Amino acid sequence: MSARVSTDDLMRYLDGELSPEERARVDAELAASTELQREIAIFRALKSDFQELSFHPAARHTSVWDRVNARVTRPIGWILLVTGLGVWLSYGAYVFATSPSDPWEKMATGAVAIGILILFASVMWERYQEWLRDPYRDVHR
Repeated sequence: MSARVSTDDLMRYLDGELSPEERARVDAELAASTELQREIAIFRALKSDFQELSFHPAARHTSVWDRVNARVTRPIGWILLVTGLGVWLSYGAYVFATSPSDPWEKMATGAVAIGILILFASVMWERYQEWLRDPYRDVHR
């Protein structure tokens, strides 16, 4: 590369950041030097390649089964899970309330169960809030 035109000058030339006098000087040096012409061609190719880069993940090709799974299987699974859990908890509460155990035992057991549920819910809420603030959640390998 010419001693009078630096790499920084070539980059500024490509980005259109040179004054008219500096641009004319670089144009004159480019016309006289095949080495500078080669360097500017390489930098133009690099600039073009960088402008074409995308940081969005490539569109994943989904199969028919992926669409069926997303539209049918998952909603049915959630419906069955929530319904079964509701029936199971209702029956458990009924059996717990009608059992002949001492009321103090029932209150202590209920307090433990409610405490565990509250702790579980708070941990899930914190994880959800952390997921919302995670800058890397959309990064795919």
